Amino acid sequence: MKKFLILLISISLFGCSDDDGGSTTNPNRDLVVGTWNLSELTISPAQDINQDGSTTTNVLSEIDCTITGRITINQNNTWTFSGNDLIVTTITGGLFIFQCSENSRNEGGNWDIEGNVLRLADGTGAITLFSFSSTQETLTNIIGENLPGLQAEIYSKQ
Repeated sequence: MKKFLILLISISLFGCSDDDGGSTTNPNRDLVVGTWNLSELTISPAQDINQDGSTTTNVLSEIDCTITGRITINQNNTWTFSGNDLIVTTITGGLFIFQCSENSRNEGGNWDIEGNVLRLADGTGAITLFSFSSTQETLTNIIGENLPGLQAEIYSKQ
């Protein structure tokens, strides 16, 4: 009985923490909460999409149509996305056609952050990783593909 009492006192004194989980809160948590708008869609290699003689890796600065993307990160660890997609079609000889999807895409799920990595989990369990920069107020998803895929998508805080 004496050992049980000592164990019970030890657990009550040392086993519990008053900070909800025993770890400190990530200082980036409050910084990622808010609305983020798509600011860059990068490709590799650079292309002259609008035929003006200048190549770029940022598709948004060259296309004639509008690509939108908005991520809302909520305080309660939920997120939503609304926007449309870029459609890249290979022609031949390293040439591509870039078009904006007319279909709007909406999704959402839960999020968490560890260090400067924001994880967005959708309803299917798929996870998208974004690096967070507090100095530039950007979220960057490095996709890492060459055309016809995307290198990265970058969102800026509204």
